[in-house]
Amino acid sequence: MPRKPEKQKQLYEILRNFILDGKYRCGERFPKEIDFAAEWNVSRKTLRAVLRHLEEEKLIERLKSKGTFVRYRQILIWIDNNKDPHMPSNYIIPGLLRSAEQRGFSVSISTCSELDGLDQKEISRCFSERNVSGCIVVTNRINEKTEIWQKLRNQKLPIVLAHAHPQDHVFTGWPCIAFDEKDAWKTALRFLRNQGVRRLAVGWPEYMPDRIRGWEKAEFPALLKQIGFDPDETVCFMADTAGLRADQALAPLLRKPSRLDAVLCYSDFWAPAVYRAIRSKNLRIPEDIRVMGFCGAPIGRYLSPQLSTVDLQYERIGEAAIQMLLGEIREPLHFIGHKVVERESTGMIKGG
Repeated sequence: MPRKPEKQKQLYEILRNFILDGKYRCGERFPKEIDFAAEWNVSRKTLRAVLRHLEEEKLIERLKSKGTFVRYRQILIWIDNNKDPHMPSNYIIPGLLRSAEQRGFSVSISTCSELDGLDQKEISRCFSERNVSGCIVVTNRINEKTEIWQKLRNQKLPIVLAHAHPQDHVFTGWPCIAFDEKDAWKTALRFLRNQGVRRLAVGWPEYMPDRIRGWEKAEFPALLKQIGFDPDETVCFMADTAGLRADQALAPLLRKPSRLDAVLCYSDFWAPAVYRAIRSKNLRIPEDIRVMGFCGAPIGRYLSPQLSTVDLQYERIGEAAIQMLLGEIREPLHFIGHKVVERESTGMIKGG
């Protein structure tokens, strides 16, 4: 039979793991001491010592005349903009919420601008009072001058950068969840070439005229050749980041005598405008022109025909960010894979 110190240590480790694993949920009340001690076959003195230790670690809260409760352990999520439907954070957050809930954490989502006007001491005090276990920053727009980096860089708690560029880990020192953007774009091109596409139009963002999905404009022709495209038969059309004007930009290309085989959208959000442009010329998708998306946003499932895409697995990014924050993923730079989702928009070309 274990001695009292051993039983106390064993019970402490069991209860601590149950809390951290989410088997005891945030806000859950433990049974009365006499019943709880009997449940674990220990004395009330041993149980009280264990509960005191857990309380010191801020894992539980003992309220007079109310009982003992699992403390709300918060994870703070910082995002750029929660009103823009095109922001990846909207599709990363569901994975974050699901993964945090499974582990017994509550989540608070805030925009980065909410830290404006607070100094380091005020931020630290706020985190301590709210029992914050760590922060996840969801942005792919961070550098040494970014406000959220300046505000959080010296905080003494775990911070993970989700949807990062691989190089972001170097200057932030934060663990990062990233995806290989260049390889994902190459995958989209290779998929279309394997489908028999020769004459291709590629959507290019106006805000970044010399770079697309990690590839420099100067190296793009060599990439096309490597995959099997003729760069002279590949054309680019530029539109706003959201792709709302993609139909206007694509229309002149659809009037040319040599008809396109396919359109590769900069993101899935370009597809509705691309569909409109194609249909305005009385052309059909995919019989006359195929359309390929990129990113895997839910919108692709609701278009008609449904949009083929390269899925960057945004929800998996959210799940992995929680795992990294809690030490379940220990590598400082973790890559999330991508996958081709083949749907109706890339079916057989007419006569192909």
